[in-house]
Amino acid sequence: MKIKLETIFKGVLATFVGASMAFTANLAFADYPDKDITFIVPYSPGGGSDQMARRLQPGLEKALGVNVRIVYKTGGGGAVGFSELHRSKPDGYTISNVVVPNVIISSKGEGVGYKAGDFSYIGMTEAAVGALMVPNDSPYSTLEEFVAAAKEKPGMLTVAGVGSTGADRWGGLAEILGIETTYVPVSGGVGKMMPMLAGSHVDGGMTASNHATKHKAIVKALVVAGNDEVSTLPGVPTEPQWRYVTTWGIMAPPGTPDDIVATLNAALKEAASDASVKDALLKGGYNTMIQSVDEVNAFMAANIEAYE
Repeated sequence: MKIKLETIFKGVLATFVGASMAFTANLAFADYPDKDITFIVPYSPGGGSDQMARRLQPGLEKALGVNVRIVYKTGGGGAVGFSELHRSKPDGYTISNVVVPNVIISSKGEGVGYKAGDFSYIGMTEAAVGALMVPNDSPYSTLEEFVAAAKEKPGMLTVAGVGSTGADRWGGLAEILGIETTYVPVSGGVGKMMPMLAGSHVDGGMTASNHATKHKAIVKALVVAGNDEVSTLPGVPTEPQWRYVTTWGIMAPPGTPDDIVATLNAALKEAASDASVKDALLKGGYNTMIQSVDEVNAFMAANIEAYE
């Protein structure tokens, strides 16, 4: 009987301790957030991720009631910033851009230390299709001229893109067009690519249509991915076989508590729903997105599976 009572006592004690720890943890998160939040941008200033963070920053600060500090952790096609987030404490005070498929493709790199499925996803806010661009002073003013030159000089034309993601995306279009070029990887993001195009240091650049829209003064788009014309790039031909869509959103470190994820998701929805943000996205060549936590998790699971 003594043994049974001791066993019962230990069980009751363990239950009490567990409940106390859970109660204490809930108290710790009850006032979240109560200090500044760090927003990691994994690409150079001026790129799509930086623009996204700057658009959402005021709305996030208003919704959360704290400052949101933007910091840059660049390199490795986003891998440096994604790794930094992966190592961060899952307390809701460090978040990051997430770019799809970049986070999936970069996770396959040797030694990056993360998998795309590890993170706690908050929501996606915008998407843009791919675009092939050339400098405004390029001798190639149409896709047909670019393709003809590439076929005449196999491997001689240079096309820049962001890291391994860009290589994957450009490889798909080059195969469709039946051409061979030299790919030039840019590790710092589109912000580092545009000066290369402006100075005609490369023959072409391959990124999302929002960049072709923003930088019309220095580049001309020759083709966009998908079936539909991009409203901000009227007259630019489409390539239905080229399945290139870039999606931007926000994520948190692995293991971030559900209640914090829900709080961040609600704040993101509020910030993304602002009329000025929606207007900027539409004028910038994006499609807008507002997702629940369940929706972003389903979206990521589908994309991770597609890139397997």
